[in-house]
Amino acid sequence: MIRARVLALLVLWSGVTSASTGVVINAQGEPLEGVAVCYNIAGSDQLCVATDQDGKWVLPKSQVDTIRLSRKNYLTKDIIGGDHSEPVILERGATLLVKLQNAAGKPIKKGEIEVLYSSGKRIGPIPITRAAGTRLRSLSPGPVVIVARASGYGDGRSDDSELYSGKETVAVIRLKSK
Repeated sequence: MIRARVLALLVLWSGVTSASTGVVINAQGEPLEGVAVCYNIAGSDQLCVATDQDGKWVLPKSQVDTIRLSRKNYLTKDIIGGDHSEPVILERGATLLVKLQNAAGKPIKKGEIEVLYSSGKRIGPIPITRAAGTRLRSLSPGPVVIVARASGYGDGRSDDSELYSGKETVAVIRLKSK
């Protein structure tokens, strides 16, 4: 682990080129404060800074060419390093609340779900451990199918659900006893 960090820092600082600067805004054109702006090396975020109240960031000079932008409830975005004269827009992620119920409509407290996108992307399995269900945030908007499983019940599926940017979709899946 320490060796990987040392290697990452050497890559960041070797062969210095130009600093990476820019501004992050939301879809309404408002600056986003507190966005983590990080050099991304082999899938690992390194040397991160946060955007200021005006959405601005400045990362030190580096040869690394991939920068990852992330903030809670927003979709993570990868961009090319360097100076960005145009603002970078972060889109709000979708939220999904999944509740499991038996055929009589009573909550099922334990189970698991998978979220399936038409693109083939699959999220899960994700445990359900509360009667109130499980909430997933920062999901990509679009149509999904939710598959649910619980001990003592047959598998269940949601009707096609649509996830919308910045909104919560509630899916209640009823499972039949085996």
